[in-house]
Amino acid sequence: MKCKLCLLEKKPKSNTHYLSDFIIKTALNEDGVSTRGKGIYWGINSQKLVVDFKFQQEASPKAIEDLLQRKTTSLENKDAEHNIDFTVSDAFCKECEDIFTKIETDFVNKIISKFRNSNLENIHEKVLNEKESRITKLFFLLQFWRTSECDSSLKLSLSLKEKLRKKILVADNTELEDIPLSITYLETVRDLDDPNHGNNYKTLNIISIKEGSNPCAIIMNDFVIQLYEDVQFPFLHFYGINNLGNYKDYINYNQPTLKVRIISNERRKAILKVYFSLAAKSFMGNHAWFFLETFTQQFRKLPSTYQIQHYLAEISKDKNIMKFTTDNLTSNILKYFKRNY
Repeated sequence: MKCKLCLLEKKPKSNTHYLSDFIIKTALNEDGVSTRGKGIYWGINSQKLVVDFKFQQEASPKAIEDLLQRKTTSLENKDAEHNIDFTVSDAFCKECEDIFTKIETDFVNKIISKFRNSNLENIHEKVLNEKESRITKLFFLLQFWRTSECDSSLKLSLSLKEKLRKKILVADNTELEDIPLSITYLETVRDLDDPNHGNNYKTLNIISIKEGSNPCAIIMNDFVIQLYEDVQFPFLHFYGINNLGNYKDYINYNQPTLKVRIISNERRKAILKVYFSLAAKSFMGNHAWFFLETFTQQFRKLPSTYQIQHYLAEISKDKNIMKFTTDNLTSNILKYFKRNY
């Protein structure tokens, strides 16, 4: 294998994250814990009918069985071990993974505590000093570069990819000011009236890679990063993360210090509501077509508008997302037909 960073033929390192695990794992793990490999989560694609239920090898067997209502299969267990979301096993060598770790460790040791587990009440932005800014910018540019190499939905220009590759290869965080980068931190704290005293509230955050360019954007749990290759760009609302009145103040173009936008916990929840509402609208639109096609095949006639709306209303009442998995989708609509027709 040719390593995508050093470009040398080397043995690949398996299950290496292209989105840093320590950033994303509390949004994916059961109960929001920080333990590696404890992920239980759902992938929702607005273009698909089904949700992809995923779990990792250290996740609680009982929790998985409670959700699936059955024991896991050997194929599912193998998939949990070898096919972990936001990882690859054929892209980077161990020596280059060590370079990634150096960049990540710098961010962990010197930056992340300024945001996570920090009192951010009534704070709307943080300005990092020059050294902190260089560490932070290289760390988040690393996320974009690795993702562009490993996920086809995020595309960077060849010239920018090569510039970033050379910088990352030697962990050089200088002369990156000409790359516009917006960083937003979503304050994530437990509500005072939350009956769950653990970290379950952290699982409400999302991991999402935005398709398209200028900006390229990644929602990484409590960090949202947006990369611009051209400073001439239209305003992107982005679920309410960006503000028309000041979004250009946070693109950090040709500035030696980074200005990081802070979004309050209450506004974070409002943003997530917009995100999930838009995803649900597209998702339910797919299910309207699914009902129409299945109904037509079953009864040899088209359903009425009322019949489609009734089906959508019925599936909306059930809060169990597992009904949308591949295992359950067809059997559930046939049960619906049996009950109603």
